[in-house]
Amino acid sequence: MNLHISPARIAYALLSVGVVFALTVVMLLIGSNILGGGVIAILYLVPIGWCTVRWGQSAGVSAAMTAALSFDFLFIPPYGTFTIGSLEGWLLLFLFIAMAILVVGRIHSILTEEQERERKATFLYEMVAAIANQPTREGIAQAIANQIQQKYLAEVVQVHLTGDGGTQPFTARTYNGQAFTPHSRPERVLAISSGPALIGEIDIWKGTIALPSEDDLMLQTMLRQTAAALERVRMAGAKTPDPNQSPSYSEGNSLEGSHS
Repeated sequence: MNLHISPARIAYALLSVGVVFALTVVMLLIGSNILGGGVIAILYLVPIGWCTVRWGQSAGVSAAMTAALSFDFLFIPPYGTFTIGSLEGWLLLFLFIAMAILVVGRIHSILTEEQERERKATFLYEMVAAIANQPTREGIAQAIANQIQQKYLAEVVQVHLTGDGGTQPFTARTYNGQAFTPHSRPERVLAISSGPALIGEIDIWKGTIALPSEDDLMLQTMLRQTAAALERVRMAGAKTPDPNQSPSYSEGNSLEGSHS
C-alpha cells in the first residue's frame, strides 16, 4: 500500500476513527446480545467502506484497524480485554479482518482505475484540442511531442514523420529540462499508420511517470487521432490551388467561346 503521510490524510484518518467510534456507541446501546457477533462484524464493514470511498485508502485502513480492535475489545468474550477465549471468537475476528482487507483493497482498486480513466480521457481531450487547429504536419508533430512529455515527464519525446510525394521528412523533439541527445533505446516506440502505410513514429524515453504498454487503449487512440490529423492536413494541402498554375483547358475554351 502506498500511504504517504500528510496533514490531510492524518485528519481523514482521525475522522474515520471517529465514525467507527460513533457506530460502536450505537451498537453498545443496542446491545451485543441483540445484534450478535455476525451482525456487528457486517455493520463495521459499512463505515470501513464509506471512509475508503470518501477519504481514501489511508482512512479506510484506519477505520478497519479501529473496528477490529473495538470488535475484539467490546464484542468478543471475554469482554473488556483483547483476549479471545474461544475458537469461535478467533474465527469471527479472522473473517472480519479478512473481509475488511478485501473491502478496502477492492474499493481502492476501483477508485484508482476510475481516476486513471479520467486522467486518460483528459489527456486525449487536451491532445485532440492541441492538434485540431494545427495547419501543418510540423505543428501536429510538435503538439503531440509536447503533450506526451507534459503528461509523463519523459526525458525525451521524438515524433518523426516520413516524407511522401511533395512533403519532406520532419522530426519534432521535446525535452525534460535541458536538451540532450539520448544514447539509449527509447522506452516506447509507437508507429503512426494511415491504412497500410507507415507515416510516422513516436519515440518516448522514460521519465518520472511510468509509461503504459504499447497496446494501451489510450495510446492506440492517440495514434489514430494523430494519423487522422495528419491525413486532414495532407488532404487540405492537396486541395489548395497553386497560384502559379496556368488556366485549365476548360477555362481556355470558355475564353475562346466569348471572343467568337
